[in-house]
Amino acid sequence: MNDIHIIRRTVATMANQLHKLGYPLSNAFKTAWKRVKESMTCRVSGVTYGKRQKLLQFIANRKPEDLTVYLQRDRANTFDKFAVAVVVGISNIGYAHIGYLPSGLSQSLAKVIDKGIGLQADVKVIGGYGYKETLGALINITV
Repeated sequence: MNDIHIIRRTVATMANQLHKLGYPLSNAFKTAWKRVKESMTCRVSGVTYGKRQKLLQFIANRKPEDLTVYLQRDRANTFDKFAVAVVVGISNIGYAHIGYLPSGLSQSLAKVIDKGIGLQADVKVIGGYGYKETLGALINITV
């Protein structure tokens, strides 16, 4: 019974934030319910910055059960006040910041994270098929 309260709270928080961003209230609730029901899959932004390509290569060689994905608010980010960092924990090794959620999704999820509602996520490294082709990451987020 407690799970339904968490889901409703998540949907209400997300819908209110979408409404503040200009969505009509009915569309905001429809979008929020759709995101919660179907999960959210997107590409991680900023994966080519710094040494993140080497981190992604290292993560690609690990088993999925050895990886834990954390979504953390980045309040120090001066470019985006709703920035949500994607951090991957590698068992027995440490943590790696691989990028950020896209701004459209982070705007609605930032308030959910601020309220302390738990989100589960998993990451999959993609790309790197040809010579000098960059790697990317897909993240799947569920409530």
